Amino acid sequence: MIKTLRYAFVAALMMVAGAVNAQTTFNFKNLMDELVPASRDVLWLSSKQANNGVFTADDVTMKFVENEPSSTMRYYKYDAKNDKKATGCIWIYGGKNMTTPQGSDIVISKSGKKITKITFTAPVVGSKGAGDFKASVGTLTMDKKTRDWTWTGEADEVTFTVYRKTTESNVCLCFSDITVNPSSTTGINGVAVDNAKNGVRYNLAGQRVNESYKGVVIENGKKMIVK
Repeated sequence: MIKTLRYAFVAALMMVAGAVNAQTTFNFKNLMDELVPASRDVLWLSSKQANNGVFTADDVTMKFVENEPSSTMRYYKYDAKNDKKATGCIWIYGGKNMTTPQGSDIVISKSGKKITKITFTAPVVGSKGAGDFKASVGTLTMDKKTRDWTWTGEADEVTFTVYRKTTESNVCLCFSDITVNPSSTTGINGVAVDNAKNGVRYNLAGQRVNESYKGVVIENGKKMIVK
């Protein structure tokens, strides 16, 4: 019985660990470099070469939508002539109108478990963007030091919009990675453990004993002392 419970506990831990680690990361350098034409270092995200702005990994779909942006959404490949430029990442631009929060959208959806966390990683060097960011649901915060954004909440789909917060003609946010985390397991289901048969006794080591055994025994799930 003890061994059976031990195996069940290990199986439950594996289920929980698998749920916690089941995240999906879109690394744009790995995702886009092969799609960029050899003669260029820029890929428009709405182009046919970029799957018309729709990408899917595992059960997560990421879609880029232009809504009156100040400039076209794009991916910048590494530029050897300008190492200060934010390369290997996407540039998402805000809208032309500063009074109304509008601009390009990133729509992230997931089937199955709900999304509970999304991390937007800014590039290490170069421009990290001067735009602002809002989410259709949940809470969105920015790390002022790294300029990474983190969304938390619970949803099947979230729309993120880049918009202007300054009077600059072009404002944008730059991201090298976007990581989507699903909800973790809230309960353990489906782990079956055989119940002890009625009238069968076990000692504290989990060994089956007969009625002549003296000491502490477990019978029908209850502990008792036999003298």
